[in-house]
Amino acid sequence: MNELASPAQAEIRTTSRSAVARRYTTRVLRDAADVSSGFYGAGLLALTVLWVTHSGPAWIAGASAIDTIAYAAILGTSVYMFGWLAELAADALDPDAFDGDVLFEMATSMRQLHTDIEQGADPDDVHDSLVASRLIEETTITVRGLSQVYAARGDEDKVQQLMAVILHLRKADEVLGYGTLTAALNDLETDADAEVS
Repeated sequence: MNELASPAQAEIRTTSRSAVARRYTTRVLRDAADVSSGFYGAGLLALTVLWVTHSGPAWIAGASAIDTIAYAAILGTSVYMFGWLAELAADALDPDAFDGDVLFEMATSMRQLHTDIEQGADPDDVHDSLVASRLIEETTITVRGLSQVYAARGDEDKVQQLMAVILHLRKADEVLGYGTLTAALNDLETDADAEVS
């Protein structure tokens, strides 16, 4: 005879499915907002080709230059509003946006930085900040700590995955010229060996 789940268990499962669905929807909305600028470029190119070749619907084939500029402005405004609304909806639906998780806050900041770069932020300033903040170094040390926890639990699959991530992050550190990551990791290994002994 099948055992019926208690109301509490059913509620937990429902909440879990809801969170998964909201995370998926959030990701789709953010992806849509990210590619909206590409839609504008494609739409503007199509608008220009149709106007120059006098083909397509009558409202663009026979449009004046002023009309075409107005159409382009309407298209740009529509795409901007779509991206803005998609981001707004994603922020409202994101189940992790308001739980104080520092990793989600970091991801939000990185998305804002990506937007700033697209809108003309000085690349040298961004590069210098990337190096000076030691972002990759701190991320690597965090991932290494996570791998040690999984190693203590005996989860070798997770350990191997995270070690692969660490190797790529070390390479990124070398390319950017931090010069401190390998030494920092060696210090951590020395401290860990000392604690074991």
